[in-house]
Amino acid sequence: MIEVLRASPMLTVQDTGRVGLRHLGIPMAGMMDAPALMAANLLLGNPIGAAGLEVSFGPCWFKAHQAIQIVLMGTDMRVQLMTPDGKHSIRDYLAPGFIHDIPAGHRIHCQATAEPGQRSCIAVAGGIDVPMALGSRSTDLNSGFGGYQGRTLRAGDMLPVGTISQQSANSPQSAKGTRSHGIRQAPATMTLRTVPGTDYDAFTDRSHSALWHTEWQVTPLSNRTGLRLNGERLKLLQPQVRPSSGVVPGVIQVPPDGQPIVLASDGQTTGGYPHIASVVTADLWQLAYLSPGTVINFMQVSLDDARALAAAQTLKLNQLELWLGWPT
Repeated sequence: MIEVLRASPMLTVQDTGRVGLRHLGIPMAGMMDAPALMAANLLLGNPIGAAGLEVSFGPCWFKAHQAIQIVLMGTDMRVQLMTPDGKHSIRDYLAPGFIHDIPAGHRIHCQATAEPGQRSCIAVAGGIDVPMALGSRSTDLNSGFGGYQGRTLRAGDMLPVGTISQQSANSPQSAKGTRSHGIRQAPATMTLRTVPGTDYDAFTDRSHSALWHTEWQVTPLSNRTGLRLNGERLKLLQPQVRPSSGVVPGVIQVPPDGQPIVLASDGQTTGGYPHIASVVTADLWQLAYLSPGTVINFMQVSLDDARALAAAQTLKLNQLELWLGWPT
């Protein structure tokens, strides 16, 4: 068990999300930086989609009621390993991307991130073993199900840890050196590669130019559902009544005020606002690090480019799995 001693806002259990259920009105949810969770799970020998913890702010404290192994990913929370009473530091810094042993009874202190809204991921050997709900352990905050009782975590919550797989128990200290060689996570570039959307041609030429060639600032009215941006107003060629249609994470909708919204992991399944563009799948992880005030740019790419980028991201994870030497 892992006990939450102090919970930060928006601390949730997340895995890689629910897939194949959008036609039923069920969003994907899941870790916003899913590739980080998948890489950490591979390092620990977990199934690639095992559930971990998403930390959106800090600080937060945990207590390990059993010996566990963790991998930290995402924004560096300057994590400390503390004595059982929480008064003394055993290790002042648990570096992201490496396996760390947490003895039973010891505490994990995650400090606040340098910038509010930055997200971090904590993966645990065996995974956070909350019940499956519609094929996933992810928390759907909008609908109030999944994860731990369908809500954000709070002090006193006890999180079960899954059984460590045989490969995880035997292999992390192998000659491959996964103990001493960590995973280096690429920093967010703040440039989101994007393809034109289904309603792209319904916007003015000036709006096209503004989308690709101006800067956009993330507003405080942003969350796991969508990131609201502030910049030049995007305008349609003429007013239109548009029926709702299916949407997915990454779709850039333009409401009547002309300020775009990028749908994120908890984004709804249908929407009636025009779709001017979509962020490619390979760049969706960057949404996890676009805190309020961040300035971003969109870069236009082709559909073929988008497919190639997604394939390259998958190949990178496959190569990591091969390097670690897990049995297939």
